[in-house]
Amino acid sequence: MNTRSSAALLTASALLSACGWSSGVTALDHDTYMLTASSPWQGNDGVAIKGLQQADAYCRNLGRRMRVVGSERSDGLPVVLPPRALLTFKCDKPA
Repeated sequence: MNTRSSAALLTASALLSACGWSSGVTALDHDTYMLTASSPWQGNDGVAIKGLQQADAYCRNLGRRMRVVGSERSDGLPVVLPPRALLTFKCDKPA
């Protein structure tokens, strides 16, 4: 692998890591869902915001409005364990 390819791969990996990860949306009950968001590069608030954005996008995709019904956050430990946000939400029918 040449230097240019290595640099491109490193840049792509860094950008993907910066986005963090999500467990994906899991259905808990009728119109009630859960997801866990985490990122080694964002603080607790940033992770919570990303989780809320993902939940909102999921509900909008269904033509509904997101409503948070529960949340838990953990600060994590720098470098070792990234912060996490666990969101429980409903996708309500628009009024």
